[in-house]
Amino acid sequence: MKRLLSVFLSVFVGLAVAAAQPRDTLRILAIGNSFSEDSVEQYLWNLFDAAGIPVVIGNLYIGGCSLERHFRNTIVFTEDYAYRKVTGGVKKTFPHVPLSFGLADEKWDYVSFQQASGLSGEYETYEPYLQALVAHVRSRVPARAVLMWHQTWAYAAESKHRDFPRYDCNQMQMYRAIVEASRQAVSAHKFPILIPSGTAIQNARGSSLGDTFNRDGFHLEKTYGRYTAACTWFEAISGVSVVGNPYHPSSISASVAAICQKAAHNACQRPDAVTAF
Repeated sequence: MKRLLSVFLSVFVGLAVAAAQPRDTLRILAIGNSFSEDSVEQYLWNLFDAAGIPVVIGNLYIGGCSLERHFRNTIVFTEDYAYRKVTGGVKKTFPHVPLSFGLADEKWDYVSFQQASGLSGEYETYEPYLQALVAHVRSRVPARAVLMWHQTWAYAAESKHRDFPRYDCNQMQMYRAIVEASRQAVSAHKFPILIPSGTAIQNARGSSLGDTFNRDGFHLEKTYGRYTAACTWFEAISGVSVVGNPYHPSSISASVAAICQKAAHNACQRPDAVTAF
């Protein structure tokens, strides 16, 4: 009973906050895992704010979560998610909530899907779970909501991740497999937006920064790594070039920020191929 009351109060407060937001506020929800955490929770709000675009960002997070698990959570009521929400530049976490909590929290304009990183280059692991998950989400968000696919990144060349052998421990083989599987998902489900984070990171690895974009061989480095992904999300969703956006975290230099922005912009222009620096 206490849990239900807490959820009810949180939803009520969320609706009140939503009512107070400008009508042109963009509302973006990621259904993901630690790779969406790396992409949307740190710097994305700041990029939109610097561009003068009001935005609310949500992330339904379960570490390492696959499409299959997300799908099963639409069938069985589980409070497995940490729902992270960024409003006004401030992040708040709602722990131990179901998928339905995040879906109902806002009238979302954009909702993203992604596969668990180790399976992201194997399209046979996407279905039938993605099809069912898309149908479930579509029935619970506004009709105007744009559904998106998040193309994740390949592991560092020296990664020790247990799934890297699926790709012969070869970064470019993994990258190409992710690109192909992502394109299949976009085609099969007619996603209007592809967020090419994988290509942006691969582009950036060709810069003077090299293969330094992961902190542990698979998650993104916490400053310029995460910033590159955020730049990609910003441009893919807004349609506004991220090059020249005045925001970058104070922990990186303007020259490094320019590399990240260029890598993201080139990925949005050519999402299926690496652009050389």
